[in-house]
Amino acid sequence: MVRIAITQAAFDAIARTMPFGSVNFEAGVDDKGERYVWLPRAVVDRLRSLHGPGESSDVILALTAGG
Repeated sequence: MVRIAITQAAFDAIARTMPFGSVNFEAGVDDKGERYVWLPRAVVDRLRSLHGPGESSDVILALTAGG
């Protein structure tokens, strides 16, 4: 499992689209207002391969929106 920081909007999108209890996360936010989630290495690698320069949580928002 890999710990990553994502925006609140991306966290909300994951919460709406993933089965309850399928994603581990930490309570609270960091100094940028981002949330920490724990994902399998393969998922993180796939997200990294999909995002472009300057994007981070944007790829999660696009995927959950079907974009």
